[in-house]
Amino acid sequence: MTHLSLTFDETPEAASELHRSLAAWLSRDERLRRFTRLVEEPPPPGVLGGLATAVELVTAAGPVLSAGIGAFGYWLGQRMTGHPISFQVTLADGTSQSFTADRRDRELVLAELELFVRREQVEQAGAGTGPAPDPDSGAGPGAAPDPGSAPDPGSPTSP
Repeated sequence: MTHLSLTFDETPEAASELHRSLAAWLSRDERLRRFTRLVEEPPPPGVLGGLATAVELVTAAGPVLSAGIGAFGYWLGQRMTGHPISFQVTLADGTSQSFTADRRDRELVLAELELFVRREQVEQAGAGTGPAPDPDSGAGPGAAPDPGSAPDPGSPTSP
């Protein structure tokens, strides 16, 4: 499963506003709503609300991740008002990368962001550390093959 955490390199108040805006923007998209989570710190005593410290996108599906990055890119373009925006992306394993984007290089930065996230997905799949099979699906090691699937070339029943 891919877990992507976005944080902004701004003052705590400005970052909180950006986190809330991004979470609201992503939650408006039907495909992304259930995968988006706003992370907030608890408010100190006597204060009505805490600061938002991150936006998380949690998904196992590549198309959802691509849609999330695309929506983030559009949102980011709308927020650039003369100064670059710096943000950090942290994956579930703790790997992180910082990015700074302005209007001129936004597309390049978003391509680098997607490459960073995709590289991690490929490494997880290659190392066998990707998402565990659903125990109710019958898939996984030792499970009977799907009747519609091709036989394993190494099995004794292969032609």
